[in-house]
Amino acid sequence: MLSTIITAMLPLVVVFLLGYRAGWHRDFNGEQVSVLNRMVMLYAFPLNLFVGIAGMPRTILAGQLPLAASVFGIMCGSFGVAYVLSHYVFRRDAAASALQGLAMGAPSVPFIGSAMLPVLVGHASTSVAISAAVFAMVLVQTPVCMVMLAKSTHAGSPEQARLVPQIIAACREPIVWAPIVATLLVVSGIHLPGPLLRSGELLGNAAAGVGLFASGIVLFLQRVAVTLPVVVTVAVRNIVIPVMSWLLLSMLGLPHEVVRTAVLALSIPVGTVVVILAVRFGTDEQEAASTLFLSAVVSVLTMALFIACVG
Repeated sequence: MLSTIITAMLPLVVVFLLGYRAGWHRDFNGEQVSVLNRMVMLYAFPLNLFVGIAGMPRTILAGQLPLAASVFGIMCGSFGVAYVLSHYVFRRDAAASALQGLAMGAPSVPFIGSAMLPVLVGHASTSVAISAAVFAMVLVQTPVCMVMLAKSTHAGSPEQARLVPQIIAACREPIVWAPIVATLLVVSGIHLPGPLLRSGELLGNAAAGVGLFASGIVLFLQRVAVTLPVVVTVAVRNIVIPVMSWLLLSMLGLPHEVVRTAVLALSIPVGTVVVILAVRFGTDEQEAASTLFLSAVVSVLTMALFIACVG
């Protein structure tokens, strides 16, 4: 078990630290990080997801539907519940509540999951879990959060304050339509030639490393301050949601592999999208960056714990 944990976690820590060192050494600045993230989101991750799904037999893909529904439903549900509690119970303003809900409900499954999960659950389950997380994040969480931030801060354009245009724009992104196209090909029984899929792997395999490296640079560039909201958000993201997911999916009687994969995916720390939106709308930037930093640091222990418990 210790060997499995080290195999899954060590690459994450090393690449994070390399990115952090690159930021400290001023090899990259904020604009260059944006370029790296743009390359990953427009090309590397879409190819990674497309190849992962398109190479699956139809029977395996059909068996992964409970996993996809679990990850998608829990991410969307936890985002909504977190926002309601933050805004209506703890009386935080709408912008802060939206970002806190996003931090709690949007783990960095695309970046960290693509590096960690294949070692633990295999490539097929990893592709499905990442695709479900991307759909939840890009089609539901991020558009809703952007609408709330635009209305609360008055810093966005009129288009950003409307939900439907946000969702339509999200559907045009390669990271959304690439896994959908791959799924349709598999369902239709269309198999792409092996050499063509391997061509996509060449750039797709770079997605996890470049994404993690860019996240390490972001952690260095942002200011960090540990406050009560930050601690609460990290505790919910890293511990409470994975535990509640474990209990809920077990009570529903889902297969152990589905529960295991979903819990491991949902134990991943906060995604960088929280910092990106905080900076973009000029609100709660320090809290967002601090949450990202503390969640990443604590995840070395919490993720190792969940790997040991559900393994």
